[in-house]
Amino acid sequence: MKRNQQAFTLIELMIVVAIIGILASLAIAAYQTFLVRAQVAEGIGIAAAAKNAVVDTFLQSGRPPADRTDAGLSSEPTDTSGKYVHSVDIEDGRIDVTFRNDSHAEIFDKTISFTPYMSGSSAIVFRCGAAAEPAGAPLTDGTVTSVHQDPTVEARYLPSACRP
Repeated sequence: MKRNQQAFTLIELMIVVAIIGILASLAIAAYQTFLVRAQVAEGIGIAAAAKNAVVDTFLQSGRPPADRTDAGLSSEPTDTSGKYVHSVDIEDGRIDVTFRNDSHAEIFDKTISFTPYMSGSSAIVFRCGAAAEPAGAPLTDGTVTSVHQDPTVEARYLPSACRP
């Protein structure tokens, strides 16, 4: 091989290595986002039991539950937890899911809230995260009203139903 051809082959090889490095960095970033979304999905799934408790309490008593015990759950928010979820708390009907330190750094100690609303068809629907306010009004008995709280988890990690 001539010296000119060897140099050209080396340049081609360096370009291929650079392209592989760029593709690998893109794949790692996409995987990180997927990982965080999977952990957020665990929190949404765990909140389902609390949603049922809030709806049952409202249907039986006509008011949103003031806290977990009022909703028929244990008094400790950390009793409802998961691998990535630290606690599920209830305050005036609103459900707050907080992530633990085992979760990804992007969601560690951050929350997602689910606020119950009475829709026009008398069905109870939950506003998730930063989603638009649903038709109807927050659950209330005239004295206690569920107040929505925006999530501290970034919108890009939330499911589409929870994004603005």
